[in-house]
Amino acid sequence: MKKYVLTILFLFQAGIAIGQGDTASFTLHQAYDQLEKSWPLGNKADLQNQISEWNRRIAGTNRQPDIRLNASMSYRSDVTEIPFSTPGMDPPLFSKDHYSVSLEVNQSLFDGGRSQFAQEIEEHSGTAEQARIRSEFLSIREQMEQIWFRILMMQKQEEVLELLLVDIKKQRDKVESLVKNGVLLPSDEMLLRAEQIKIEQELTGTKGHISAGYAVLREILGVDIPVETPLEIPDTNKSEADKSAINNRPEYDLFEANEQRLESQKKLSGAEMLPTVSLFATSAYGRPGLDVFDDDLQFYWIVGARAQWSFRNAKNASIKKEILNLQKRVINTDRDIFSRQLQASLRDTEKEIEAIRKEIEQDTEVLSLRNNIVTEKLAQLEQGAITSTEYITELNAESRARINLEIRKIRLTQALTEYRTKQGISWK
Repeated sequence: MKKYVLTILFLFQAGIAIGQGDTASFTLHQAYDQLEKSWPLGNKADLQNQISEWNRRIAGTNRQPDIRLNASMSYRSDVTEIPFSTPGMDPPLFSKDHYSVSLEVNQSLFDGGRSQFAQEIEEHSGTAEQARIRSEFLSIREQMEQIWFRILMMQKQEEVLELLLVDIKKQRDKVESLVKNGVLLPSDEMLLRAEQIKIEQELTGTKGHISAGYAVLREILGVDIPVETPLEIPDTNKSEADKSAINNRPEYDLFEANEQRLESQKKLSGAEMLPTVSLFATSAYGRPGLDVFDDDLQFYWIVGARAQWSFRNAKNASIKKEILNLQKRVINTDRDIFSRQLQASLRDTEKEIEAIRKEIEQDTEVLSLRNNIVTEKLAQLEQGAITSTEYITELNAESRARINLEIRKIRLTQALTEYRTKQGISWK
């Protein structure tokens, strides 16, 4: 009987290999690549890059000349009148309606570094947004991996049930012969028939779960993956989890970018304590002009230099720095909280990996014992020494032990994959 079981297992594995040869398999690496290509977060990252670039350009325009076109028209209720007159001369009259069209150019010479620090702020803000997008993508990747391994577990269960169904059918044929010869009762054949229907029902439900899993996977990846496409189990033996790689998490880049942004804001606050110096030039046409005694429309121009300093900005700069220092402490606290939570989660996964490995060793031993028991019970059934009920009980126990072993093997691979995903890296 042991040779019979080994033969079935060999054919079972060969059948899997042949089936995978007929249809190209889909690897977890391909799923990662497809997720990056198809998920909307990729477009969001491109859009964020464009937004950051435009914001940096806007911040840099403070160094460029500022050209302003002004136009105004006004009417006054009263104007200046000369209170005396000179013999032989009429005093000038001033119009109550005033007009002006001017072109003004301002060029900054010194702004204390305001433009530079504003660009740095926008650059760090863009980096922070990119890190936030990668963090969102990592969460989506975790969801995809859970679905991936759930499908693999259901497929393993399907494979074991298929094998069990084949065995039940063969034993049912033998029992039918024994019933005809009067060795066994008809109820023994009925029990095997009922067990066959039960397994077929489980197979139907399992296949339904597998089909639903593929449907969800198609939605997440945005690519058509037929149910017949085998999903490969990642080979985690070639690349054990690196326990020192937790700094790959995008959240750390987010904390760092926010911290750098606050540093640039502190520099900007310091720059606000300094004066600004600029050149200006104005060309205008209107009434009145520079010559107030000429009431006709005139063309005139003005050039000069301007220095400005705000007492209020200088006073508030130190307060802003204190606020930014407090915000930096908040970021450091958030980083510490995240690190502790991540470390705790990684330790929990490590313990789970150790437990699963021990359980696999125990499952292997249990399965070996169950195989021996089934072999004995089958021989007793064929001799009419036991009923089909006893044989089915042991056969079900053996199949459940096999399912537990196969599922735990996949769960071990899933736990190792989850460990690397928590670190921010993948099996590539």
